[in-house]
Amino acid sequence: MLVHHARRFIEAGRKRGLSDDDLVATSSALTAASIADAYDRFSPQYPDEVYVSGGGAYNPTLLEMLRDALDTPVYRIRELGVDANEKEALLFALLGATCIDGVPNNVPSATGADRPVVMGKISKP
Repeated sequence: MLVHHARRFIEAGRKRGLSDDDLVATSSALTAASIADAYDRFSPQYPDEVYVSGGGAYNPTLLEMLRDALDTPVYRIRELGVDANEKEALLFALLGATCIDGVPNNVPSATGADRPVVMGKISKP
């Protein structure tokens, strides 16, 4: 589905004579605006600071656009001492630890769940 939207975006840009640079700038601006809109619409409290990871953390233009769009400081996750390439492994370790400890590890307000629950299953070979 996302690939379909990306293709439509590129095709529409090409019909308007946009260069690759224009398309990247436009998609970066849309990304920054979408993130700011999501905080405005869905966050119960505006964050004091935002940490970016993934491919966007390597895009200085996107980071600057986020800083302009958000009313809060924006940093790369590496400034917390977390290597962006290790983030997923760290998060799965945290989910595993909370499961083992019996600590609810979902966010009902974000997922629409009825209540906090312990997600995950410990399997033995």
